[in-house]
Amino acid sequence: MKIIYRQYIRHTWFFIYGFIKSFFIRKKPMTKPIDFVVTWVDGNDPEWQAEKRKYDQTTRDKEIDKDNEAERYRDWGLFPYWFRAVEKYAPWVNKVYLVTCGQVPSWLNLDNSKLVIINHTDYIDNNYLPTFSSHPIENNLHRIPGLSEHFVYFNDDTILTQPVKPEDFFQGGKPLVCSVATPVRNGGYNDTFGHILFGNIGLMAGYDWEAIIEKHPELWFNHSYGLRLMYNWHTYQQRFLTGIYYTHMPQAFRKSTLQKVWQLFPNALDETCRHRFRTPLDYNHFIFTLQEIADGDYVPMPPYYYGQINGKDFEYMHEKPETFAGYIASHRFKIICVNDSAEIMSNKYEKIRSCIQSAFNKILPQKSSFEKIV
Repeated sequence: MKIIYRQYIRHTWFFIYGFIKSFFIRKKPMTKPIDFVVTWVDGNDPEWQAEKRKYDQTTRDKEIDKDNEAERYRDWGLFPYWFRAVEKYAPWVNKVYLVTCGQVPSWLNLDNSKLVIINHTDYIDNNYLPTFSSHPIENNLHRIPGLSEHFVYFNDDTILTQPVKPEDFFQGGKPLVCSVATPVRNGGYNDTFGHILFGNIGLMAGYDWEAIIEKHPELWFNHSYGLRLMYNWHTYQQRFLTGIYYTHMPQAFRKSTLQKVWQLFPNALDETCRHRFRTPLDYNHFIFTLQEIADGDYVPMPPYYYGQINGKDFEYMHEKPETFAGYIASHRFKIICVNDSAEIMSNKYEKIRSCIQSAFNKILPQKSSFEKIV
């Protein structure tokens, strides 16, 4: 009983100490170059479709895999707005790396000095190609020739809708991360993504999370987390990690972090990269964020700092597209995610797409220098 009491006193002390200390963390400017990396595929390309079908018949189990269907590759016609938003809202970006399997949008201005086209074959081991999974593409980003140490990884469905600064992604060279403990929820046998999140946490299970928290309590018990601090308090008392808050939003990374994780877990990442389609046994790019948290080498970021993509706001895209489009037109968030899903049936797709396209055209009507004039 005395041991439990002393432990409670120590935990309470670190909680209070970390919470108070978090108010004294000063925002540091970001003076080093930051690149943006965005991945894209033309799911309407007949040659790509034929190659996908070729491997689709033999390399994945459709009974347990519901995360590789057509909606993952469906074209919403929004990619030009991604580039317009970067030019308008993040003109400070150093380079923009467009990663594809060799495809290039017909409207793209290849002469733009900031644009770098990267083929999968330019940086991914041939043993992993061709791939129809995002994980080999993401887990090898640090191998892109010429990429800066500091970069922000975007999916093509995460689009800026407000001006952003370098300090919205990095401060003093450290990435912004929301290290709020959030239990991982599995949606069932067919929930590939849920299994992946469990796998990420399992890979980090050997770390002493109590010691990690006590080394940097101001990061774990940061005042910017609000009431969600209670999740971190509970995790600290349990001494193990049940999960970390995750959103489908851009991630700030350092190449050195990706290199470190590859050195720590080479077999796990190698096996993931050999899967041509997503599987429940994969490890995704969030493992790199978990390593940054374990190292205590990041700047705390409030939940929903970039935008809210889950809950009712996200569901509105499916159920009330006009409301979702209103979020875009009103610049409600720094970044908005137009994440496709099987819930958007084919008979609703065109209506929803048209509604969202109109909203982006309202705030980004002018072509960017990333687009051809003609």
